[in-house]
Parts: sequence; C-alpha cells; structure tokens
Amino acid sequence: MRNHTATHLLHRALRNIVGPEAHQAGSLVTPDYLRFDYPGDRPLTADEKRAIEDEVRRIVREDRPVTTTVQSMTDAVAAGADAFFDEKYGERVRTVRVTDYSLELCGGTHCSASGQIGSFLITAERSIGAGTRRIEAFTGDGADALMRDRLALLDRIGESVGVTSVDALPDRVAALQDELRETRKRLRAGGSGLPKATDLVARAEEVTPGVKLVAHSAAFESPEQWKSFVKEIRAAMGSGVIALAFDAEAPQIFVTVSQDLVGRGISAGELVKVAMKPMEGRGGGRPEMAQGMGTKRESIGAALAAIADTLRSIGT
Repeated sequence: MRNHTATHLLHRALRNIVGPEAHQAGSLVTPDYLRFDYPGDRPLTADEKRAIEDEVRRIVREDRPVTTTVQSMTDAVAAGADAFFDEKYGERVRTVRVTDYSLELCGGTHCSASGQIGSFLITAERSIGAGTRRIEAFTGDGADALMRDRLALLDRIGESVGVTSVDALPDRVAALQDELRETRKRLRAGGSGLPKATDLVARAEEVTPGVKLVAHSAAFESPEQWKSFVKEIRAAMGSGVIALAFDAEAPQIFVTVSQDLVGRGISAGELVKVAMKPMEGRGGGRPEMAQGMGTKRESIGAALAAIADTLRSIGT
C-alpha cells in the first residue's frame, strides 16, 4: 500500500518537475520497494531528483486523504485523471485521488492518507533501454533502514580515514587526494618516502635487557600501507616491540609485541593505553597486537616516548 500510493505521488512529482512527457510506462510495486518506468532520453539531474523527493515528502508530511471512486471513463477523464500507459479500460473505471495533488486510474490497494507512506527515498535512476528510464525507491520502514545503513556507512568511512565527525569528511577526502597526488609524484620520482624496514630494525633500541623497540612515525598513504609496514618490520625483527604511528589529522598508533615478550608480561594493549594519554585518545587490544586513535597530532613523539619509558621500567 505504501509503495503503491508512493508510486502515484512519484508519477505526479516527476511530471511536475520534468514535464508531462514523463508519464508512466510501466511499474512494479512490492512490499519492499517500488520501481517506475517512464519515457526519457537523459538522466535526471541532481537538482531534479532532489526536487522530486522533496515534493513527494511534502505531500507525505501533509497527510492528505487518499480516496477511491468508481465512475464512467468519460467522467474520470473529464476530472483530469491520468490513465496508465497503454492499458485498455472499460466503461466504468476506478480512480485513486490524493487530495488536491494527483488523480489516476488504478485498481490497486492504497493507503487511506499520504502520511501512511512514512518515508520516501529514491535509490536509483537509470536507463533500461532506448528512450526508457527507471526510478527505484523505498518507503516506510525500508527507507528508514536504508538511511540508517547509509549513515552507518558514513561513520565507518569517517573512522577509516581518521575523522571523528562525518562533517569533516569532505576536507579529509580533499587532503587525502592531495596526499595521493604527492605520493604518486614521489613514486614516479623513484621513492615511497618510507625507510627500509631492515634499517629501522638495525637501529632498534634495546630499552631494557632482552627487549628491543622500533618506534617510528610517518605520514602513510593509507591504513593498509601503515599495517603492511608493521608486518615488514615484524618479519625483519623477530623478537621485540614495534610502535608505529600514523601521522595524520586523527593520529593513530599500532603496537605489536612478539610472543616471547608477551610471555614476559609485556602487553601491546597496555602499551597503547599508555600512548593514548599524551595523545588524548582511546585504544586497546590483545597482548600481541593493539591499536589506538588520538586527538593530538603534536603529541605523537610524546606517545612513542611514553611507550619506551614504560618498557624501560620493566627492567628496574
């Protein structure tokens, strides 16, 4: 019912925004979503799509009555009813009216008021053949669930690129694009900007007897490169502690502890917590591997130093 009544609203809004030539050429109404086909030789613009959604949502909010009437075909056409595509109708027809908005010939089930549609969200608009386009949309619980999933996806993307608010995503993406361009320039020039893992291991500090530490910070190209570099160091190092900081707007630290040192009571999770104090962040994990994200980029050096001091205290 929601999707069927929403199809009528979509039809009228589409014709109001695009023009009378955008009449229905086919449709599908299911409990989960709707699709609507119409003649067209170009995609909807972003402004048109937004205007259609806004108009449908306005009619939904206004909770207009939806009524049905059985009358003669002549009277229905005289009243301005829209007839669907090329169907053949009998002498008496059923019309569905959304008060002061749309009037169509239709035999389907409908809401009693537009407000029962609840939500409306266009999810796709594309060509399905020469001169025909298709709009897909969700209503009610389906639209709400889709919006919830999309907001959760934005949150996950924000977390993955190191921002604490999705409002900061555009600036962060722009910064990452700039970094990517610079990285590509460096690669073309013959270097990644990172030291060799073997060089870092060679310079590892023995902070307490039997415990070597590699502590390093760099502006990595991506989280994947950051964690991959940790693996390279671990493969070259064997026994030891690695604390590798991702120098970014939302700085992060990744700590690993070799199994033999875990046996001595050294925990990556505890070391990350120590590092998060100067960085004013949060983190944790297993004794072998842990990660944290801070808020003070300028405190990365202090965080790595705090890890070294903690390890030194083990031998005292």
